[in-house]
Amino acid sequence: MVRKGNRCISNDRRSTILSKLESSDAPISATAFGDLLGVTRQVIVKDIALLRAEGVPIFSTNRGYLLIRPVQLPRREFKVRHDYGETKIELALIIEHGGRVLDIKIDHPQYGEISADLNVISPKSLKNFLESFERPQRLSRLTDGYHKHTVEADSEETLDTIEKALGEHGFLSEPKQ
Repeated sequence: MVRKGNRCISNDRRSTILSKLESSDAPISATAFGDLLGVTRQVIVKDIALLRAEGVPIFSTNRGYLLIRPVQLPRREFKVRHDYGETKIELALIIEHGGRVLDIKIDHPQYGEISADLNVISPKSLKNFLESFERPQRLSRLTDGYHKHTVEADSEETLDTIEKALGEHGFLSEPKQ
């Protein structure tokens, strides 16, 4: 941290604020930051505003500032295989068991792995996807029905349930050992 006398230079100060927020689970007050960095509370409030303007997700509480951390839900990649006509059944099965189908990946003989975002999260988004999907039959034939989906759910247990359901319906191409 670069200091000019007893004061911290603004970019270094904002970097220190961000670092402290990242390492704290408790709110940190502007006064505490000011004392740490040798500036007034008002300077810290302006620094927080500048950090927010840069897109840093900082939340204000009556006890200080917190960094909003994105929640990373459990994800699993399922290797599956089915005929083109079973696409709706496969995706509906995942949705019904609490999963969200984030993408599809295929191994193309010439181009390697090709992926596309799906974001199928509900029966309505499944219906919209199926109506807009143009060439699935050709892709399915090209890979003999093999593909992968990244599935997100609220818990590992939900992903286990989805895996079991896919296995029971014969969709898993590589069952878990």
